Amino acid sequence: MAPSSFLGSPMKTGGAALQQQAPRRVVTQAIFKKAQKAAKAVPAKAASATKKLQKSAPAPVRKAQSAAKKVQKSSPVKKAQSALKSGSKRTKGWLGGVGGAQDLDKWYGPDRALFLPGGLLDAADVPAYLNGSLAGDYGYDPLGLGKDTETVEKYRAYELLHARWAMLAAAGIIIPEGLQANGAAIKGGTWFETGAEMLNGGTLNYFAVPWGILSNPLPLFLVAVIEVGLMGAVERYRQTGTGPGGYSPGVGKFDSSIFSGLDNLYPGGPFDPLGLADDPEVFAELKVKEIKNGRLAMVSVLGFAVQGYVTGEGPYANWAKHVSDPFGYNLLTILSGEDRLPTL
Repeated sequence: MAPSSFLGSPMKTGGAALQQQAPRRVVTQAIFKKAQKAAKAVPAKAASATKKLQKSAPAPVRKAQSAAKKVQKSSPVKKAQSALKSGSKRTKGWLGGVGGAQDLDKWYGPDRALFLPGGLLDAADVPAYLNGSLAGDYGYDPLGLGKDTETVEKYRAYELLHARWAMLAAAGIIIPEGLQANGAAIKGGTWFETGAEMLNGGTLNYFAVPWGILSNPLPLFLVAVIEVGLMGAVERYRQTGTGPGGYSPGVGKFDSSIFSGLDNLYPGGPFDPLGLADDPEVFAELKVKEIKNGRLAMVSVLGFAVQGYVTGEGPYANWAKHVSDPFGYNLLTILSGEDRLPTL
């Protein structure tokens, strides 16, 4: 039988064509299998090369890598997620929507925000002991005071206590002066005049809104003794992790055993009557907000002290004058006043 033709070209029979194409399929399949094996080997080789590079890296780099791994395992983000999985309370939004903290990775862990943008500060330049596990850690320690994680945690405890006192002090400085300036019958409303008011034989009035004015007939010496005694008791309870029984809104009546095992810096329990820290993610975010506001308060109280020394007035009076005449009463006009010009 003669071979068939198509458009004048001879065509081979089906059997002969298949016989010639079979070896080509075998070769193609073999090449494809080799490519698959090579592709599978690439990740393994890359991982092996990465391990070799990590082993041959300098000691500081290895320490930083090890610290980063520990942070990822013990970061507040992971702890919050673990607590949520175990059934901890999850809060909702103000209008009933999805609540909880937003984007905790921005505040914790190796990828957190630093005190300088990426172009000016690289994450590798941050000391290894500033690993992002603490709230408000922006990698800032230009004097190298931290030295290690244990020292940083000790300094954090000091910073947090001073921050809380500064927030109370800032409110205690501004509010009485503002009330007195607006007609409240408060004596010694300006913060640096309060002690002088009592030293001159006077007594203080406490403005208890909305119940009116509460007079304080106690002399300064007795007030100081009471305050020192109360502060000493509070500090002793804080250091020993104990406390007396009592009553707290949201908790009810409790005995001293409620303080057993509480964190010294974030005790919760009767100190959190509104349950703000019940959601672990919200709690992690509130820690950041607290330390940021506390740092601002510490700077503010220092500014109040310097401002009081320079102007002889309280912060509320300075603010009121500046608002009424921004260009006539400000830092430049005060420092360049005639009474401050040097004289021969």
